Amino acid sequence: MPYLLVAPVVLMLGGLLVWPWVVGLWTSMTSLRIGHWGQEQFIGLSNYIDVLGSHAFWQSLRVTGLFAVLCVASEMSLGLGLALLLNRKLPGRNIFRTLFIIPFMVPTVVCGLIWRQLLEVRGVANYLLSFIGLGPASWLSSSDSALASLLLIDIWQTTPQVVILVFAALQIVPKDVLEAARIDGATAWQTFWRVTFPIIRPYLVVAMLIRTIELLQVLDIVMVATQGGPANATMVLHLHAYRETFISGFLGYGTAVAYVLGFIVVLVSIAIVRWIGGTQSDEARA
Repeated sequence: MPYLLVAPVVLMLGGLLVWPWVVGLWTSMTSLRIGHWGQEQFIGLSNYIDVLGSHAFWQSLRVTGLFAVLCVASEMSLGLGLALLLNRKLPGRNIFRTLFIIPFMVPTVVCGLIWRQLLEVRGVANYLLSFIGLGPASWLSSSDSALASLLLIDIWQTTPQVVILVFAALQIVPKDVLEAARIDGATAWQTFWRVTFPIIRPYLVVAMLIRTIELLQVLDIVMVATQGGPANATMVLHLHAYRETFISGFLGYGTAVAYVLGFIVVLVSIAIVRWIGGTQSDEARA
C-alpha cells in the first residue's frame, strides 16, 4: 500500500524530470540539427570531444567563471554587511528593509532593459557624469567595461537576496549569548567572529551555493543587456549553448554544451559543500 500511494508522485517526477534528462542525454550523442528531423545519427561522445576542444567553449567558461566569482564575492560581502546593518536598531530601518527588497522583486528581463537604457552612450549614467566633467563611457559597448557593467547590474538586483537570507539567519542568534559576550568584555568584532558567524555560517553557505548555481547558469540578464558582446566579452556558457542550439541549429552539439555546463555546476556545488563541511568538521574536532 505505501508504494501504491507514492507511485503517482514518482511517475509524475519521472515523467517531468528523469525522462527529459534521458532524452537530452541521447540528443547530445547524436548529430541532430534543427530542420533535419529524423536524419540524425548516433555519434557517441564526439560532440563532447568537440566541445572540450573548442576555443569558444573555454572562452565562455572563463567569462562565466570570472563573472560568478566576482559576483559571489561582492554580493556575499555586501549582503552580509547590509544584513548586519539592518539588524541594528536604527531609525527608519523598516523603510530601508523595504527599499533593499525592491530590486530583487524586479523581473530579470525588465532589470536588464532598464539598465541597458541607463548605461547607453546617451543614457542617464553618462548624462549625470557630464555634470562632473567626465566624458561619456561605453558601459556596455566596450569589451573593457561590458563585463564590469553586468557585474554592477547583477549586484544591484540580487544582493537583496543574500540580505534576506542572512538577515533571517541573524534572527536566530540568541540574544542572551550576545549579551553574555558583551558582559565578558568581547569587542564587536570578537562577538561577531566568535558568536554570530558560527551560528549563521550554514545559512551563508546556502546563500553562496544558491548564488553560485544561479550565476554559473546566468543567461537572461546577459542576453538582454549585451547579447554576449562586444566581441564575445560577455559570452557566458549558457548563452553559448543557446546560440549553438537555436541560432546555429546544431541541437546535438548545443545540448552537449548544456550537459557539460550542468556537470560543472554539480562539481562546483559538491566542492563548496565539502569545503565548508570539512572546515566545520575540523573546527568541531579542535
